Amino acid sequence: MVERGIRCTQFSKSLDYSEGLSQLNYRYTINGSKEPGCVFRIYQMDQMVLTHSIVDRSQGMFTRSSQDHTNYLGLRFIKTGRETHANQQERCVLTDYTIGIFDLRMTSSYEREERTEGINLFIRRNGQTEELLPLPLTSKILEAERGMGRMLLEMIFQITEQFPYCTEAENRLLLQRFIQLFCEWTSQTAPFLTRETHNELLVTATDYMRANLWDAELSIEQTASYCQTSIRTLQKVFQKAELSFSHYLNDLRITAAAIKLYQTSQPITSIAFQCGYNHSAYFSKRFKEKYRLSPMDYRKKMQDLLKLETLGERDCPLLLKKVL
Repeated sequence: MVERGIRCTQFSKSLDYSEGLSQLNYRYTINGSKEPGCVFRIYQMDQMVLTHSIVDRSQGMFTRSSQDHTNYLGLRFIKTGRETHANQQERCVLTDYTIGIFDLRMTSSYEREERTEGINLFIRRNGQTEELLPLPLTSKILEAERGMGRMLLEMIFQITEQFPYCTEAENRLLLQRFIQLFCEWTSQTAPFLTRETHNELLVTATDYMRANLWDAELSIEQTASYCQTSIRTLQKVFQKAELSFSHYLNDLRITAAAIKLYQTSQPITSIAFQCGYNHSAYFSKRFKEKYRLSPMDYRKKMQDLLKLETLGERDCPLLLKKVL
């Protein structure tokens, strides 16, 4: 069936789901899953494919059809469950509130170790998305237990739930803006999301910064004290990542504000305070430097089609939930 411009197909059997994916040039096998209670949905719009599934313990293989030479990335969002993914080069584990990014040119095996609810979003690798998984990486796991990562993971589940209630234009806007926000988040936090491969001190520092964005007085001195290190050492850690503390902190704050403007109807002044800006005029100036729009114009552009104030039969209720 077609839900407001998105083609949606629902399956109760894993073999039918596998066949549905094969029609879209994806090869997927699943073995061992108990069918009762499992849910499989495939949504298609333009060149994007999104799947939502709730599946019991199982294992199988996944890849993009070799006959299609278009380069695609697979984003895997896990809300609950545990999976192990492996290809010829790498092995990784996805658990509650984690996000996997995979190069779909590689054939991957997976083992689902418990009942898992997840969403796959298949997107083309292009100028906007190529930095999500820089070559030669073939997979990457991001933590999304808290902060903006969790907000974005929950957002993609909310978007999927609201597909039937949104117009085609609204659904397209939601997916496009989600991908934009996701790319911006990962570009700013990529050096700090994977503890196995990056400086633990940097991870601790940036976790502390994200948790204290509301504090207008947040400084490198406070952060160094929390990390039990010297200011000079922390400066060197940031310099090694080709960043400065102040620029990175401002980017975190502005991105958090953009998400709140997009997701909520909170007053702009309130959002500015929540993100560590005591003066709304200064917040607006810094916001416009990054997005080339004032906060008010940005919100209007993002939410024009969503009509938060007066929901009608054809309106999308997705963004009614406030992000605190």
